Amino acid sequence: MQSDDATQTQLTATPTDGNDTQQENPAEVTDEEYADETATWLARRLAGRLETGTVSLSRGQYERARNLLGEDYDRRLEQYVDVAGETGTQADDESAEEFEAARENQRAFVDGVERYQSQYDRYQDAREAGDERRARRIAREMEQTAANVSNQSQRLNRNYDHIENGTAVSFDRSQALVNETTANVTELQTAVREETLVETTLTVRRSSPTASFTEPATIAGRIRTENGSALAGRTVELRVGNRTRNVTTDADGAFETTYRPRSARVGEQSIAVAYLPAPESVYLTDSDRFTVEVRQVTPAVTVERSPASVSYGARLSVSATVAVDGTAVDGVPVEVVVGDESLDRVSTGPNGSVTSSVELPATVDDGVRSVMARIPYRERAIAGRNASKRLVVARSATILSLNASATGSDVVARGRLRTADGRPVARRPVRVRVAGGDGRVVETDRNGTFETRLANVSADSASATVRAAYDEPSSNLGDANATTTVTLRSSGGGAADVGAPRSVLEGLLSVLFGSDESSVPIGIGGGGYLWVLLGLVGVVMVAGVWVVTARFDVLPDTDESSVSSPQRDVDSSALSETPEMDAMPEPIDEERIDTFLDRGEYDAAVVAAYRSLKADLTADDEALETATHWELLDHYRRNGTDEGRVDAIRTVVEAFELAAFSPTSIESERAETAVETARAIRRQ
Repeated sequence: MQSDDATQTQLTATPTDGNDTQQENPAEVTDEEYADETATWLARRLAGRLETGTVSLSRGQYERARNLLGEDYDRRLEQYVDVAGETGTQADDESAEEFEAARENQRAFVDGVERYQSQYDRYQDAREAGDERRARRIAREMEQTAANVSNQSQRLNRNYDHIENGTAVSFDRSQALVNETTANVTELQTAVREETLVETTLTVRRSSPTASFTEPATIAGRIRTENGSALAGRTVELRVGNRTRNVTTDADGAFETTYRPRSARVGEQSIAVAYLPAPESVYLTDSDRFTVEVRQVTPAVTVERSPASVSYGARLSVSATVAVDGTAVDGVPVEVVVGDESLDRVSTGPNGSVTSSVELPATVDDGVRSVMARIPYRERAIAGRNASKRLVVARSATILSLNASATGSDVVARGRLRTADGRPVARRPVRVRVAGGDGRVVETDRNGTFETRLANVSADSASATVRAAYDEPSSNLGDANATTTVTLRSSGGGAADVGAPRSVLEGLLSVLFGSDESSVPIGIGGGGYLWVLLGLVGVVMVAGVWVVTARFDVLPDTDESSVSSPQRDVDSSALSETPEMDAMPEPIDEERIDTFLDRGEYDAAVVAAYRSLKADLTADDEALETATHWELLDHYRRNGTDEGRVDAIRTVVEAFELAAFSPTSIESERAETAVETARAIRRQ
């Protein structure tokens, strides 16, 4: 099967200068003397795909028309951009931009034409079914789509013209096909309009030459149908500038309204007025304009905040009012600014007031600051003004946890940044460095965790020190540091992980046999046999302990309740009383679980949800209170519980396993599913 490039139309004549380099693979051309010819070659390929796309569109092959502007087009465009940088002419650089714009505009054109065809099919179905209201609604949607198609074709033709001016390719056929497709849509919509909708004419005039918020201009207008009859005695919707309102027409279709500017620029302005029929109306929209001189007025702004002192992650409630000479100003934007940080933007309501609740970010420096309500206008009908209140930003101590492991010649460092009260610190920079090797700045994720790989560690070292530090100078968070040591070589010369072994058994095995990537020589000298003997004795002893523990539950679930991972730091209150302890705690309330979710503490939310669920499930069965999560699931699986309920319990149990004991944090979607599932089970 031939490629699309091979089947495209030749857009220009083959050069006859004896130089056949236009057939070279541009990916293999590196000499600058071939750059111009390579650019021409690539321009032909790109133009060919655009043209073939218009051919496919004219045949109704929408998906093919889009695919022609997909990955292959992007690849050719990247090559063209690279080569254009070597040609030394500005025209090639500009053409590269136009090829990119043409791709986007042609895709939009294809989408618009396909959307119009789909709407037309639905319109015909509604007409055949006698559903005139639905037909009118679809016909009105088609009006907008047809207008978009026309506008998009104009943009696309401009792209074609600009590319022609800067390259050796012609877009005559592409333009002809685009214009033909646009004409078909326009002609079809004209027929739809004539058989379903009624055109209208709107005329407006203003009564005074100036307008301000305190002295609005009166606007008089009239709405008539295409045959000249008045649109009489109707309540209609108008859009004046950027605001809408309802007016009622008289017997002649006349109406009056006011224009009270807010966001309009100062000086003489042309203001648009549009008649907006209902979606099912038989009437089409129309618009007119009037000219008026807009004058500025200065508002009064007030602001209140609560509390007066905040720290990182805490909520700050801000309220503000905007008025001019005692008249509330509605519909103007107000920015909430703390320190130099803009934290929210809301519009005033009918009473001229706004309320906002913002969370203090780490980027606001601690100390005495201000909270400001600001109208972000310049040279507008409502002048830009602000008001502020004193705000104390408290400094929060932070805790930085860190661990590391050796992976080949690299070191992988993981950690978490939290406030002293356990709140994760998200999207902040932490500097991580390994002695004798790399240093990196890594950003924490939404859970405050980070991970990075550090290279260039000295191969001669048996261990290395890894350090992490958080120390932003302009922040309300205190500095934090952490250090850990990573073993680069075990006694057998292999790489080894940092920290305590995952189990006593694994620890003995690592001493006996080395790490996964190395081995300890056995049987070389008396010392070798001694270590083997001691290791075997240790393995037997640990195996015996494990058998007794597993069989008689002498040490119930210590593997689950006492093992923690330094980078996980699930909320301590959620894990300190794990569901496997003998004494079951009271169920955690739902509000607390929601708080965990809102903070992004998904592990804590799942653990809390499981605890609450287990408390409900074991309320009438004391024997299950000390059961592990898997034993709890197995109990319900074996006692004839409905399969759907068992599957629901399994969803929560598996999520709990990940949240409590996995070295990585549980995903947000899985956590939220587990929480909702636990709630659903409890409601049953």
